[in-house]
Amino acid sequence: MMRAYPASKAKHSQWWRALRAAGVPISATWIDWEGNTAGAEPTADAWSRHWQTCITEAAEADVCLFVCNEGETACGALIEAGAALAAGKRVYIVSDYTWTFSNHPRCRLFATLEDAITAIVAGAQGARLRLAKR
Repeated sequence: MMRAYPASKAKHSQWWRALRAAGVPISATWIDWEGNTAGAEPTADAWSRHWQTCITEAAEADVCLFVCNEGETACGALIEAGAALAAGKRVYIVSDYTWTFSNHPRCRLFATLEDAITAIVAGAQGARLRLAKR
């Protein structure tokens, strides 16, 4: 099954949980990590384990969905997108900003999150059809 890793600000975790609950193949433990909740104060060791997991998950997913809205910084999301590209994966970009890495041959730009999700779902359905024909 296709897995999409969301790379965005932690404050958007509710989007990813809602999409996952709706059946979109969102796969990332950071969206449920307690360290990303308001008032949490993870230790340096907890952050270390968290980032190791994030980078591994981004590299292992089939596609990385990079989202950076106007007024946001994308520090962690850029690291995750880079991990996905380094692992040979595709990165779907939804952002108001111009990112030079969007010119990479495995990157695709989308005007809206809806458009990117539509492409991810279509890709997941195609993957299921290919497996069913075997």
